[in-house]
Amino acid sequence: MKVNNPHELVGKEVCDTNGSTIGTVDKYWNSWNTEYPGYFFGIRPTENTKDTWFRGTNKLIPVYSDYIREWGDHITLNKTMEELGRFWNKAVPCGTTTYPTDQLVDKPIYDKNHSRVGTFYGWVESDGTYKQYGCFVDPFLCDTWNVPFNTIMPMPTSYIADVNDTITIDKTLDELKQYWHEHYNFK
Repeated sequence: MKVNNPHELVGKEVCDTNGSTIGTVDKYWNSWNTEYPGYFFGIRPTENTKDTWFRGTNKLIPVYSDYIREWGDHITLNKTMEELGRFWNKAVPCGTTTYPTDQLVDKPIYDKNHSRVGTFYGWVESDGTYKQYGCFVDPFLCDTWNVPFNTIMPMPTSYIADVNDTITIDKTLDELKQYWHEHYNFK
C-alpha cells in the first residue's frame, strides 16, 4: 500500500492478515525506490509474537510498506505471522555461505577498508523470493554523498565478505557509492 505519511504509523498496533497482533511500529525508514517511494517499518514484536514466530528476538522486525493492506486505528498487513516468520527465519546467501536473516538485521556494515557504511535493516521480497536487502546508510555518508537521510539503500548480499559482530563487504566506500549512483540515481 502506498503510504504518504509514515510518521503517522509510528506507535500503531500492527496485526497480521488474520487479525493477530504482531507488535507496534517503532520507527520507519525511506526506501531507495524513487519511482515507488515506499517505506520500511520496524515493528517491535509482542512477547508472544517474538517467542512464537521470531526466535525470541529483541530486534525490530522490518516490514516493507507493500505488506500493509490498510491502516486506521491500527495497521493490518497482507501477510500472516507464519509468512513473516518464514521470511524472518530464511537463510540469506552471502558470498559462499548463508546466514539467518535475524543474525544480519541490526548489524553494523563496514567496507573492506574498515570504514562504517551503515546498518543492515530489512529486505524486499515478492512471491516468496527475496529481491533486495537494505543498508541504513550512516548519517555522515548521507551528508557527504547527498543521499537522503533516514534512507535504506540496497545492499547486494554478494558484496558480503564476512559476518561476525559486524558485516564486512568486499567493496570500498567509493565502489559502493558508484553502485548506488549507477543503479539508483544518487549523486
